[in-house]
Amino acid sequence: MNVNVAGRRKSLRRGTPMGGAAGELSSSSPSPSRAKLDHSGFKQPSSDSQNVLPSVSLSKLTKSDFRPEDYLKETLRSVDEGGIRQFRKTLEDSRRAASKNLQKNVYKNYESFVFISKEISSMERDMLMLRELLQSINQIGDHLMDEDEQSILDADEPAGSSGGGAGGGRAMARRRTMRMSMANQHDMFKEQLAKVWRAIRDSQRFVPFAPNRHVVGDVRNISELSPSTLQVRQRVDVVVFSDMLLLAVRKKRANHTQIVLVADRSFVLSDVAVTDVSDSSRAGHLVKMVNRAETFLFGFKDAESKNTLLMLIGHARAGIFGADPQAMMPSMPIPGTRGGNIASSSGPNASPASRSRSRLASASPGDDESDGISGELKQRVDEMMDSLDIHIARREFKSAVVLVQRLKSLLGEAKKAPAAVAAASRAVEAHTTELARLVLADLLIPCSLRKQVAANIALLHSLGWDKEAKEAFLVSRSATIKNRTRQLKLEGNTRLYIRELAIVYFRLIRNTCEWYSEFFTDSTMISALIAWVRQEMAGYAVIFRRHVFHEMQKFQVIASCLNHTLAEVDILGHAGLDLKFMLDQEFFPDLTSCIRGYETRSLALLTKVAAEDSLAVASKISTANSETAARIFGLQIPIVASVSKLDEVLTEFGNELRHIVRDSLYGQVVASVLAIIEGVLKQFLTVLRKGGDHTYAQEFALLVSTQAVISWVIPRAAAHLDKIFGRTVTDIHNLEQRLEAFPTSLQDVFCQKQSVAIAKSTFDFVTADFDRDGVVADSMTPSPHMEQLLRRLGEIARELDQWALSKRNILSGIIDCLFVQMISHRNWETAGGEKRRFSHFGVHCLVLDIHFLLRVCGSLVSKSTNNMANRVCEKALRSYFAANSNTAAATGGAKQMMNKSWYDARVLTAMQRLGFAFPDFGKGFEHRSQQSFEGSGAAAAATATASSSSTSSATPSGASDPRLRKVPSPPDSR
Repeated sequence: MNVNVAGRRKSLRRGTPMGGAAGELSSSSPSPSRAKLDHSGFKQPSSDSQNVLPSVSLSKLTKSDFRPEDYLKETLRSVDEGGIRQFRKTLEDSRRAASKNLQKNVYKNYESFVFISKEISSMERDMLMLRELLQSINQIGDHLMDEDEQSILDADEPAGSSGGGAGGGRAMARRRTMRMSMANQHDMFKEQLAKVWRAIRDSQRFVPFAPNRHVVGDVRNISELSPSTLQVRQRVDVVVFSDMLLLAVRKKRANHTQIVLVADRSFVLSDVAVTDVSDSSRAGHLVKMVNRAETFLFGFKDAESKNTLLMLIGHARAGIFGADPQAMMPSMPIPGTRGGNIASSSGPNASPASRSRSRLASASPGDDESDGISGELKQRVDEMMDSLDIHIARREFKSAVVLVQRLKSLLGEAKKAPAAVAAASRAVEAHTTELARLVLADLLIPCSLRKQVAANIALLHSLGWDKEAKEAFLVSRSATIKNRTRQLKLEGNTRLYIRELAIVYFRLIRNTCEWYSEFFTDSTMISALIAWVRQEMAGYAVIFRRHVFHEMQKFQVIASCLNHTLAEVDILGHAGLDLKFMLDQEFFPDLTSCIRGYETRSLALLTKVAAEDSLAVASKISTANSETAARIFGLQIPIVASVSKLDEVLTEFGNELRHIVRDSLYGQVVASVLAIIEGVLKQFLTVLRKGGDHTYAQEFALLVSTQAVISWVIPRAAAHLDKIFGRTVTDIHNLEQRLEAFPTSLQDVFCQKQSVAIAKSTFDFVTADFDRDGVVADSMTPSPHMEQLLRRLGEIARELDQWALSKRNILSGIIDCLFVQMISHRNWETAGGEKRRFSHFGVHCLVLDIHFLLRVCGSLVSKSTNNMANRVCEKALRSYFAANSNTAAATGGAKQMMNKSWYDARVLTAMQRLGFAFPDFGKGFEHRSQQSFEGSGAAAAATATASSSSTSSATPSGASDPRLRKVPSPPDSR
């Protein structure tokens, strides 16, 4: 039988029937219809014992004591060759089905398989470390027991025995060994921190050195997501320390290839709540982290990284990789808590055993009443403390507050053992602080519901944390306003954005005031609310200023934004909180600065226009509405482009000011208008002084435009501002009177400029040669240079006839400036510092030219000009006689000087010859030429000086001659 079985196995391997011939076995195969299916889906043999169909039974194959030989003996006992072939085929099908099933299971559970594998490996590592820690703890316990036994033996032995010294030495050695191992651990922790500081920039500022602080692990390349939109903000690395979390941002250098880690923020591990967000196909693998009022969301590429971070944080909190985290935390006070950090035994991460050990053990070492609190009371307190721990861990704050109150009441009733009661009270106070911190963390979450906020404040009030609740409530409301503000969209419409911003700010302020008065009934806390409102108003002003004033919006946009703000402030006023005065205080400097900015831009524009102005008449303005302008200019005022632009700017300025007009802005508005007008007038003065290639028409247009600014532009601007402010703006009206003399000053500048230009191009007294020789005869005529000077004056006179300017004043001013140049002391000396010399012929030429100028100009010559002409002639004759006194003494007398009649005759001849060239100096020219020329002061002064000097030719200078000091004044040539 065994041989047959063995042979069958061999035949099965070879794939051939048993025996050598195929005819020994029946080739007929059983009908498939007789086969049945077992629970595994495979065929089973039919009930017909003669034609048994072999099948594969998975239940037998999967038994733990499966034996292949026994299974084949039982299955193939009475099976022919066809059944064996069928059995082999069934086996192969079963193998393929099992392989496919296994492959599907592997694909389906691959992630779990990998995670479990890594978790197993990490658990093995943790178990090894735990074993080492337990072994070290056992060693420490053994050392302590040895030290206790040795100390007892040492106490029993005499003081001088040698055994006591050896035992003390061993104990000292053991302590030294323990200190050395702790020092090595501290050095290792320091080295870890140093490596983190070197690898992550600015990490030392976020994670400073602290005793026993060390690295637990890190997770790299995590995506920080926006909690609201799930959009990626940045890529970060998370480093888990024993008591803190550090977030480092991954940034690229300038070459965009190398990644640099920069510390972004850090969290105290005890203040952070980490939640595992369920994975989904849309969101992926997420972890939510809440730190007081801040919420962070981190996305991971796979579940492995996510579970690694959660495991590291769990290990850090449990203190697996080192000392208890709470024991090594530095004192880092938290805003809104009392006393800053809490003791490690009562922290949120401390184990229940450590809390139980730290409650009453310090003050009540025993359980009997003689040592402290009674055993029953102590047990009751411990049970309540355990329940309090459970409620705090489950965040059942209401039940926890009730337990705290019961504990305080229970301990307050205890009369015995004040030390034990004080210790228990400290433990309760520590739990109260921890509970209050958690409630404060919930209260700090922004955008909370009113019901939730009220419940948290009520709990804090029950715990006696009213001040902290008030501060946390106001901080939370500020964060709510900030979050709501960030949700607003700025799409280019400043008015709409400011309107929505005002709604968010002031309605939340109103709601906060209503909630505050409901939650805090103590009147002494109102000042904190007022300070908070002022702070939020300042925050609103900062945003308003950035979007409205700093963007240099038009006054109409500014007024619209201010109106939206005032509308919301009025709603607060109806609720009993008037903030308009705060709004005025915040925005008054910005409004004045905005007006000054408008003034600066306007002045820059007008300065540019004036510098580029061609000084041609751009338009003519009717004077029907201005009596003063009509009296000066007539029916129309010709103005240049600069004046037209000035009027346009002032009109636009007034229209813009109409939107934001306030009495408080009166002074700044007036100052800006005055600065704009005076700036334009100063620019006109600069253009007139520096413009060297302007024609007479251009400069006369500038003079007329200057008068138009004072007589037409300023009254229009004053009337416009009167309508805006609803009263008379006296400062602008007074400006017209104050600048009334400015056009005259501008005309004086024009006269000085033209006198210099005419003198240089025609009769230049400075460079003229009056020391030349010549014969004084009756055929002498005025010099051609003087004739050119008079022609230039004639051109100016003809051009003046076309402008509403005083021709007499301008021409008189030019002639006056000519003689001012002649009489100047520096023009009577040479370049070497010597006095100018005059010959007999040169003196007569000079006197004749001056006499000719005065007679032709006639009524345009003022009295002061006539006096200066006399002084010029007199000074020239004195110079001649002083220089030629020695020559006259040697020759027996001076040369003869011509009298007044001679000069009159020469001038009359010249005027008759050139009279047609000067028709514009006034009508009656022919009549004036027929008159006697007795009115010419220059000729009379010259004659008087010559007669007096001839009688005193022996005197060198003639200055001592009294006749030279008293020259007769000629009659007015007019």
